[in-house]
Amino acid sequence: MDLNNNDYITIGDKKDSNVNIIWFHGYGSNNWSFEPTMKLVNMRLNEEMHIIIPNAPSVDNKRSWYPLPTTNNKGKLKEDYNGLTNSINAIDNFIELLNLEKNKKLIVGGFSQGAALSLSLLFKSKHKIDGCIALSGYMPSANDFESQQLKSHEIFIAHGYEDKAISYQDFQKTLEFLEKKSKRIVKNVGSFGHTITHEVTDDFIEWLRKI
Repeated sequence: MDLNNNDYITIGDKKDSNVNIIWFHGYGSNNWSFEPTMKLVNMRLNEEMHIIIPNAPSVDNKRSWYPLPTTNNKGKLKEDYNGLTNSINAIDNFIELLNLEKNKKLIVGGFSQGAALSLSLLFKSKHKIDGCIALSGYMPSANDFESQQLKSHEIFIAHGYEDKAISYQDFQKTLEFLEKKSKRIVKNVGSFGHTITHEVTDDFIEWLRKI
């Protein structure tokens, strides 16, 4: 995956901000879909954030951060841990090129596949990460991360009971996995689908204020 390009959106002032946030969109979407939401987030946080929203590469005419799971002839799900690791390395290189100030907090976050990528960065990124926002996502290749430790224990995670894209059962498995690693997880669950509600937005903004 090649992210060594200028295909990203920035919100807020890099120099005057207190926190850097890198936000990853979902599978098949693009960074512009989250520009209004993240502008609102920054406004409500007194313009103190510097937010970077990259675009995933296009794979088979769909933007994707890492290879999607496949199903073998027995119906068993197979995840591509090596492909995910390659994507994490590409994100690390992208972060390096951003030349962010090391003394400022770095938060990663995203929606759906972007949330999954963010959670994996908590384990494998070479950069110091101070927190993660995972909305309607899951922990990819969880078995391969079983023996690895989190780089940050500050996690905000949200999921809807009615999510048809990534089931609530998958969220429960993810939460169970993460709670073995961290005691500082804030969660929001409710009767919504594969979307970000106003209540979830309010909650993760408040979480950002606190950390």
